[in-house]
Amino acid sequence: MSIRREVLLWIRAANEDLEDAYDALNRRRWFRAAFFAQQAVEKALKALFFIVRREEPPHIHTVTELYMMLKEKGFKLPKDL
Repeated sequence: MSIRREVLLWIRAANEDLEDAYDALNRRRWFRAAFFAQQAVEKALKALFFIVRREEPPHIHTVTELYMMLKEKGFKLPKDL
């Protein structure tokens, strides 16, 4: 599968999780909202992995660890994010 296709799949999955997080938030289901928000961030970082590192993301689920691996290659989140 091409890198472009992989990135699009991860971004699409991240957007779906973000929508689920907002839905849960609107229904005042805090733990579910937090879970889906974390999932959305994880999947967005995994999409970035293909772009920044030019490799498949590792099979880990720690957002901080994924971010640190991207940071090693010079990636930085915008300060206003």
